[in-house]
Amino acid sequence: MLPLKRFEIGDTVIEIYGGWNEVGGNCIVVKDGDKKIVFDQGIRYTVLRQFYGGRVEPLGISELRSINAVPDPSVFEGAEALYISHTHLDHLGLLSGVPSDVEIVFPEPEVLQMTVADWYKTSTSWLSYVPPQYSSKIVSAKKLEADGRGVAAVPVHHSAYPSTAYIYFGKSVTIFYSGDLRLESPTNLFQHNLGEYLEKLGLGHVDIAIVEGTNFGFEIENFPVTVQILQDIFATTLLLYDLVAVSIDPLDLELFTFIYSYSQTFGRRVVVASKRIYWILKYLRDFINMDISNMFVASELETPPPTPLDFASIIHDVLKNPREYILVVDLINLLEILRKLRLWTEEISIPKAVALLTDPEPRETPKEVEERVVTKWLKLLGFDVYRVRLSGHYHQHNFQDLINIVKPKKLIPIHTEAPQQMMAIFEKITNRSVQS
Repeated sequence: MLPLKRFEIGDTVIEIYGGWNEVGGNCIVVKDGDKKIVFDQGIRYTVLRQFYGGRVEPLGISELRSINAVPDPSVFEGAEALYISHTHLDHLGLLSGVPSDVEIVFPEPEVLQMTVADWYKTSTSWLSYVPPQYSSKIVSAKKLEADGRGVAAVPVHHSAYPSTAYIYFGKSVTIFYSGDLRLESPTNLFQHNLGEYLEKLGLGHVDIAIVEGTNFGFEIENFPVTVQILQDIFATTLLLYDLVAVSIDPLDLELFTFIYSYSQTFGRRVVVASKRIYWILKYLRDFINMDISNMFVASELETPPPTPLDFASIIHDVLKNPREYILVVDLINLLEILRKLRLWTEEISIPKAVALLTDPEPRETPKEVEERVVTKWLKLLGFDVYRVRLSGHYHQHNFQDLINIVKPKKLIPIHTEAPQQMMAIFEKITNRSVQS
């Protein structure tokens, strides 16, 4: 398998097998003398969408490799380790395809097991290749400390938790790999300061920055939803509407904790109505020691949560007293619940109902449920429907801030359809800083 792009910086070679001039599918190989490491090995959705759709699905990992939708085993030949930035599939990829002699490094392996590894282990589709093999060696990334290969994990904010950037301390160069990141978080539960982290690692600058640019390249960009705007949207929504349902990426712990905190401010209680969000409840209670006793689980879900919580019935509690609750779901479960609601609402009137669809990564995920189908059902039920995209990525106006924090000598744009635009802005920023 040939790289899409290759860079030589002294004795260091950087090969990009996915994510070049496209959103998603990141796979970066760094060769430094006799050392070889890999950062991410994501699914290339730009390729996947060309060959599959509707009833046409991949036959398996071999077919996906044959069309270069996922990395070929040759990418891992001689590699010591694969460093994963987060669990979105355009970075995580199909872990079962990673050779068992290659160590898989992940920020918090427990979360990997509680989420995608658990969700897809019984899948009858190609997604069954997502979980790692039983023989795979998965270790926790060293946070703000270089491991034996000279790689340090730098926690960042993103719409999948946990997420990390990586710093590689090479023989002659330092490399910053961003993974996916945003510079502000909707939650106050924890805050990551990239500048402080890099200072702690003793870095005043880096030689090479491999930086994602997802939010570059849109023909018409949606107005960026900042945290302040998000707060205003939720305040208005909770005041105007009786029944409020919010669909979230089930990996977005940051957004979930924001919704929980904000709903309490307005005297509403969160009702979790999706099994894929169960892991967040367990994580908040067992790993962060957060009091979640004021949360509820929808009794209509067939599977009880791993964390003991009180139940609230959608039909008997939420629909009868909608202003006391806020439903938090993911799109998969939302569609199932809505089809039941269509029957239930023959007896119960919902005067003011709204659904907020938060899809932070519209071009990076497999759509297991089409948004247009969900919207059709919502409108049939009398819901107002709004898309609220709190991006998991920094906005274009944050790019200069990011560059000023990392201070790279050289930029390699990745995970973007507009690398030339990023380079032009980077050159303008660095020229201005030199002149001043």
